Amino acid sequence: MLAGCGVSQATFGDAITEGEPTPFPTNVVPSRPIYDVQRGNIIDQRTYFGRVSAINTSELHFAIDGRVLETFFSAGDDVSVGDVLAEIDTTQLEGQLIDAEEALAVAQSLLDSAESQITFARRQAELEIELAQTFLDYANLQAEDPPTAEDNLLISQRQIELELAQLALEELEQGVDPTLAFDVTRAQEQVDTINASIAQAVLVAPMEGSLTAFSISAGDPVGAFESVGIVSDLSALEVTDVMENAEISELTEGLPVVLQRANTPDAAFEGTIAQLPQPFGSGSDGLVHVRFDTLPPASEFELGERMSFVVTIAERQDVLWLPISAIRQFSGRNFVVIQEEGVERRVDVQLGLEGNDRVEILGGLEEDQRVFAP
Repeated sequence: MLAGCGVSQATFGDAITEGEPTPFPTNVVPSRPIYDVQRGNIIDQRTYFGRVSAINTSELHFAIDGRVLETFFSAGDDVSVGDVLAEIDTTQLEGQLIDAEEALAVAQSLLDSAESQITFARRQAELEIELAQTFLDYANLQAEDPPTAEDNLLISQRQIELELAQLALEELEQGVDPTLAFDVTRAQEQVDTINASIAQAVLVAPMEGSLTAFSISAGDPVGAFESVGIVSDLSALEVTDVMENAEISELTEGLPVVLQRANTPDAAFEGTIAQLPQPFGSGSDGLVHVRFDTLPPASEFELGERMSFVVTIAERQDVLWLPISAIRQFSGRNFVVIQEEGVERRVDVQLGLEGNDRVEILGGLEEDQRVFAP
């Protein structure tokens, strides 16, 4: 056994000398980054993404239900104000219109006949009043002085006849039966309603622009006020975005931005936040609207093209700063580790604006001090 041990020791090699590799690797002490407290600028910028949209658009819809009879334009076509874009089949409405017009004609005929009869009866009543007055005057003229009983009886009879004729005229002055006139009014309203529906069966371009959306074709059913397309003025474009309230709360209307194409970030355009949704701004559609300060040519962008816009929230110039990665936190404290006379110690720091991976140092450090990263 002793001999065996000796053999094993001899084959393991001589004693380890300085510079030779050891059988087990030694622990490598990692080097920590060291940062100098510097003076410079800090910009807090946020980048958001939206889509190119037309500033002026108009949604297209019919005002009645129906089935599309014919379309005269397609998506992508240019249109002018008043262009007829499509029509709804009005065959059923036209049949209803014929019935309504016949009902109106009957009601009007009945009213006209009643008014004619009233006119004739009124003239007859007026003549009967004249005749009764004549008989009364004659009875008074023929009566003796003093009048006899027979004279008084005849005069009274003629007065009653005159009053009856006057009552008949007064009754005729009330005119025809009001229900006849009401029937005519109701029938006319029905005709007007159907005519209005027929007029609304035509879809007309409300503005000049391009049909950026048009989703109907002949035979399609459509509902009243159901969107069937959009006309857009492509000469004035903007960028719109849907954002969270927490993001919108940091923005204000009128804030300048830099717009960039998503696929070509080198091409930049100056812009402004034109409208924010309520309660953060004056908008009512829930979108953030970013306008170009100088309108680009209509051919520069396509609707729906993805764009980024960079917003500068805040900026500090000529301030002390460190990389954000140099800051340590513990129990709500912000601190860094510095070395003085070979001894590391913690120093509490007061932080300010963050941006571009930098953080502003408001207190606790001086320029050119060296800080050890965590």
